Amino acid sequence: MNVLYCHDNFYMAAPDGTVYSAGQFPYAYFDPFLQAFGSVRVIARQLDFRADRNVAHWNVASGAGVSFRLLPNINCPSGLARHYRAVQDALQAELEMADAVIIRAVSDMGWMLYHMAKKAGKPVAMEMAACAWDSTWNHGSRYSRIYAPVRYWRHRIMACHADYVLYVSARFLPDRYPAGGAVAFVSNVRIGRPQGAILDQKIARIRQLYASEDTLVIGLIGTMQNRLKGVGDAIRAVARIENRVDRKIVLRILGAGNAAPFRRLEEQLGLTSRIVYDGLLPSGPAVLGWLDGVDIYIQPSYQEGLPRATIEAMSRACPVIGSTAGGLPELLPAHCLHRPGDIGRLAGLLTAMMDDPARQIDEAARNFDRSGAYAADILMPRRLDFWQDFAGFVRKKAQERLMRA
Repeated sequence: MNVLYCHDNFYMAAPDGTVYSAGQFPYAYFDPFLQAFGSVRVIARQLDFRADRNVAHWNVASGAGVSFRLLPNINCPSGLARHYRAVQDALQAELEMADAVIIRAVSDMGWMLYHMAKKAGKPVAMEMAACAWDSTWNHGSRYSRIYAPVRYWRHRIMACHADYVLYVSARFLPDRYPAGGAVAFVSNVRIGRPQGAILDQKIARIRQLYASEDTLVIGLIGTMQNRLKGVGDAIRAVARIENRVDRKIVLRILGAGNAAPFRRLEEQLGLTSRIVYDGLLPSGPAVLGWLDGVDIYIQPSYQEGLPRATIEAMSRACPVIGSTAGGLPELLPAHCLHRPGDIGRLAGLLTAMMDDPARQIDEAARNFDRSGAYAADILMPRRLDFWQDFAGFVRKKAQERLMRA
């Protein structure tokens, strides 16, 4: 069977044909689709290849059974005006060769493909991985605030009329985007079952930190290309607390984007604590190793589905503070949460956590235990069952079309 997987992630194709993804979506991500369908054709946004990019820090997304059609960006007024027709024609051509469509929200190309697939009578599934309203309203431009209601209703329509919907959160996304077809609730995190030694090592690190004058490391994983991950808020919170605590602080940020605006923010705030921009690391062991060097992890996001990075931090026994965006309240207790944009509350939570090593140990243990529910040996069978069920539905619909022909 031929299935299209459409989303708005950026991929970069190298001259040798290798396709790279920044931050997530390595080749292994597509394994459930390969097992269910045999092959998958990925439709996404194109990022031009540049020789100065260190591809060793990117994920290799291409491999056997996974092919790509990378298209121009239409997620802005100028791109929409220039490329709408070309993208529409490309999607129509791809759909004609496909048996079914899978759309990962939030996706403008997905909205176009959804209408085409419905008109052609081809099955549609959705991976509901993010909130269209939150991601658009909080993006940071006036245009995005105007566009947010449009995107919100589009994704409500798609969820309602898709044949299958896979939600990454159990409450937030299903409540906001209710489905009319078959559903499942499976996070898109992919972690191994946490080993007890990880918790022991983190507790030992916390105790060593407070028996010495070592620098405390705050960590955040998120893009710097927009305001959705709250990077600026994290820097402002550190500026508020650096004179309230007795030890040095380092804020480490792992993610793509231009750090220059945030360096200017540091200067404006007169920040003396160090901010380290670690750029990109490939998914898996490299990111988990980075988290092992973090004392308190923060996720001050304005938009989330069920954040993979937060669950990864929990699996490495990090004490975690997060916003109430998306599915974060499904992961963290209320005493570790703040409203998006509430820098004062974030600063207060950080101060309280830093002043109380016993609390850090309690939160490390709670998070570590909670993360076990998201281990791959639990989630992967559920994910695979869902996509195999959808594949069976697609075969049935294909047979019905043949009989009518």
